[in-house]
Amino acid sequence: MEKMRTRFLPKMTHDEVCEYVKRNDIIYVPFGTVEVHGTFPLDVETTTPEAFALLMAEETDGLVLGNLPYFFCGASPISPGTIQMSVEQGLAYLKAIAHSLLNQGFRRQVYLSLHGPAFLTGGVLAVDFFDETKCPIGYVDLVNGCEYAAKKGVKIDSYDDLFCGAYEILGKKDELVVDPAIDAAPKADSETAIDDSDVFRRFAHPSGSVGFYFARPEDHAGMTGASKTVEERDERCARGAKTIREIVQAMDMPTYVRKLRELDEQHQNVILPRYADILPRNTYPAPGWKR
Repeated sequence: MEKMRTRFLPKMTHDEVCEYVKRNDIIYVPFGTVEVHGTFPLDVETTTPEAFALLMAEETDGLVLGNLPYFFCGASPISPGTIQMSVEQGLAYLKAIAHSLLNQGFRRQVYLSLHGPAFLTGGVLAVDFFDETKCPIGYVDLVNGCEYAAKKGVKIDSYDDLFCGAYEILGKKDELVVDPAIDAAPKADSETAIDDSDVFRRFAHPSGSVGFYFARPEDHAGMTGASKTVEERDERCARGAKTIREIVQAMDMPTYVRKLRELDEQHQNVILPRYADILPRNTYPAPGWKR
C-alpha cells in the first residue's frame, strides 16, 4: 500500500488528492457531537470515530474527511456545553457532503459514528442518498462494530478506555483532563425518567423511541473520564489505543469496502438496466454508466 504524508483530506494538497483518486475511491467520514460527556472533553464522540476512521483508512488505502462535530446530540442540551442540531439539519449537511464527494470521485463512502442517536442521521443518509444517486454508501455504527468485535473475541474493558485510546491515536492525549482532586467514580443512579424502566427501550432504540432530556449532566456517562495522574492517563490511552486497533482488525474493513464495490457494480450493471424505467428518477446517471 502506498505510503502517504497524511490521509486526512483537508490536510492534503490538490495534487495529492488528484494522485489518490487515480488509484482509489474510498473515503471515511466520521461525524460526531459536542456535548456533555462526563469529565471527557466535549468533543470525545467526535474524536473517537475519527481515530477509528484513520485506522480503517490505513487498512484499506482510504482517506478521511474529519472535523464534523455538530450533529444531533439527543438528550443532553441541559448542559451549556452541548451544541444541539436537529436530525434534519445534520442530515441535509451530510447529504450535501456526500454529493460533493461523489462528484469528486469518491464512490465508496463510509460514514462512522460512536454516539447512540447518530443512527437517526447515518441510517437515513445511507438509504436516501442511494435512492437519489443509485450509488451505495455505507453507515457504520461503531457501537455495533464494538459488539461485533467482542463476539469475535476482542476484550473491551470499557468505553472510557476506548475514548482515551482515540486521543492517543490522533496525538491529542494532552487534551484529556488530569486532575488529582477529581472523583473518578461513576454516578450509578439516574434521575432521568426514561431510565426508571425499560418500557420505551423494549420496542426501539431509546434514542429513537421517545423524545426526552437528561435530568442532570451526570446522567449521561456518569461523570467519568478524567484521570488523577499523567501516568494513569497514559496507561489508559495505551490500553484503549490497543483495543481500538484490535476492534478495527476484527471488523475487516477490506472486505467491507470490497463488498461496497460489488454492490455498486451489481446496481450499475444489472439492476439499473433491468429496472431503470420504474426506479425513482432523481440524480442517477444513464444505465451502464461507470466512473
